[in-house]
Amino acid sequence: MSKYPANDLKFQLLRELNLPAGQYAVTSSGPLGVREIREIGDIDLVVDDDLWNELAAAYPVVQEHGVTKIRISPDIEVLGEGSFYDPREAGQPSVAEQIEHADIIDGLPFVSLDHVLYFKRQMNREKDERDVAALERLLARP
Repeated sequence: MSKYPANDLKFQLLRELNLPAGQYAVTSSGPLGVREIREIGDIDLVVDDDLWNELAAAYPVVQEHGVTKIRISPDIEVLGEGSFYDPREAGQPSVAEQIEHADIIDGLPFVSLDHVLYFKRQMNREKDERDVAALERLLARP
């Protein structure tokens, strides 16, 4: 049993979707949750265009706070290249890069902590500030 049992249940819901390997990765707080840095609220995924189109045909596509996403369930939301990516932003990792460089943990792909840190710094919400501090401490370890 992990430090945060609710995380385990949410990751099990993700496994049950049986999404195709190499087409998605868990992002946002998920990479922190799987490492038991903190409890997660929901699971956010980044997906490639093919998986986006497949999921958009089966689940509702919604706009919230200027972000386009697919809501699979209250616990799982999906982001694609057009959801948030701004190619004008120098250094911003694309969805393809996030998927390609994902860390496989317990059979699931998680966006690298470096990429999570990049986006947390960009979002700069109060909860992101806490995550940035935790990530900077973790990544500074030898």
